[in-house]
Amino acid sequence: MKQGKHYTNLVLWILLCAIVGYFAYSIFHSVYEPLSTSTVIEYESGSGCYTTGYVVRSETVIRSDYDITVLTRAEGEHISAGESVATGYLSSDAQTRQSQITTLQTQLEQLGYAYQSSANASDQAALDDEIVTELASFARYTALRDMNSALDVSPELKGLILRRTSDSTDAASIQKQIDTVQTQLSALEQQAGSDTKAVTVSSSGYFSGTVDGYETVLTPDMLSTVTVAQLNALEPASVSGHTAGKLIQGDTWYYVTTVAAGEAKDVSVGDTVHVSFSRDFYNQIDMRVDRVGDSEAGYRVLVLSCGKYMQDVTLLREQSADVVFASYSGLRVPKDAVRVDESGQPGVYVLEGAAAKWKTIEILHDNGESYVVKLDKSSTDNLWPGDEVIVNAKNLYNGKVVSK
Repeated sequence: MKQGKHYTNLVLWILLCAIVGYFAYSIFHSVYEPLSTSTVIEYESGSGCYTTGYVVRSETVIRSDYDITVLTRAEGEHISAGESVATGYLSSDAQTRQSQITTLQTQLEQLGYAYQSSANASDQAALDDEIVTELASFARYTALRDMNSALDVSPELKGLILRRTSDSTDAASIQKQIDTVQTQLSALEQQAGSDTKAVTVSSSGYFSGTVDGYETVLTPDMLSTVTVAQLNALEPASVSGHTAGKLIQGDTWYYVTTVAAGEAKDVSVGDTVHVSFSRDFYNQIDMRVDRVGDSEAGYRVLVLSCGKYMQDVTLLREQSADVVFASYSGLRVPKDAVRVDESGQPGVYVLEGAAAKWKTIEILHDNGESYVVKLDKSSTDNLWPGDEVIVNAKNLYNGKVVSK
């Protein structure tokens, strides 16, 4: 029993010594904290938010009275008044006939290039040079994934190759083929007149092949009055099956969203903000603040506008985005390094040699664990990139000799 009691006392004394040692080390470390520094670097930061909203445009749905409608325009393509955007068919036979017409038109175009080459090319060498030039253009467009330009080059290239495989006596043969194809084409086009119709637009604008039901729900006119509650409850209208895409008028489009009231408190109408969408459009763009709504349950409606890139944003609707209200460029300084002198002026101590030197600073932005401060290059006495600011040290003053 006595031996067990000695072991218990020994353990208690060891624990007591450990506790005393820990507190002694903490006191010593707080009084004689080793010097630590941080290098000042050039830095850019911003104030803003991540939000989700809607892209709004002036849009008109294009109607089609035909059971089968095939779009003939590219997404984002600008269309003039009276031009066609699609072809409507009464039946599948009509659609099949149109495919035959397209094939014959391509053949006719190729034969035309071949006949023209037979008339203009004086020798095979010149024809070979033309083929090489067209092949290089075709390869370049394909590498760039510019399929529209590649398709434009293709008929001429095929015509040149067709002519290269023939001799000069084939000009009459090519003309005979042209006449035959033209006769077939005219007959099919005459049949198509009764069950095939081009879908045209009455005004100019940008074409989009997607109709999502928001065309009549989200309009530029409603942006001046929409509330936070209305935006949160937004639902698309039903979409008719007889549509041929939509036409977007004008060059101005909008982004409407809700943001926390505190995040938009310093934002005013007319300000320029930087917006980066999370998908489908990856360039950072400048947008104008058109409206900052009143606070509703801690949130505000924010309406932004842009007069560029319409052809690139025709498919955008519900989008998440980073909205940067203000950006700040300067120097990054840790908050722990910032001190205030007797006059209330913020500044830092910089390690120069073995001495601490006081430098005043102008704080531009609170970035959480650090500040963005102004970079003033008017004097070498100001804070500069590469300076070593003292982060942790006791009883500092200007000129005090310190060491790491």
